[in-house]
Amino acid sequence: MACTGCGEVLWLSGPDLLDPDVGMARLFGEFDLLGSIEAVAAPSRRVLVYEPPSRRARGRLAAFPAHHWLQVSPALWLATDGERLLLAPTDPLLAENLSNRR
Repeated sequence: MACTGCGEVLWLSGPDLLDPDVGMARLFGEFDLLGSIEAVAAPSRRVLVYEPPSRRARGRLAAFPAHHWLQVSPALWLATDGERLLLAPTDPLLAENLSNRR
């Protein structure tokens, strides 16, 4: 569940809340890291750009409002342009871990 007004994402599985890491992995675990770009108006200095592996996977991005940063966890923000997933990690260790993902 994404809330533009409050700027947060809650991950649900049935009636239960999921850990944000589990929710992200289930929804976006197969997306491909394209690289990083300098951020403009983002919660971090660099933004990681991910591409969906298929048109069907791209449809998952529709669950999130385009062009709005949403806080996934204290150290991670998410946005989409409708075509790609954008992640803005504010913790350097998390940024490194997400950048080294294969």
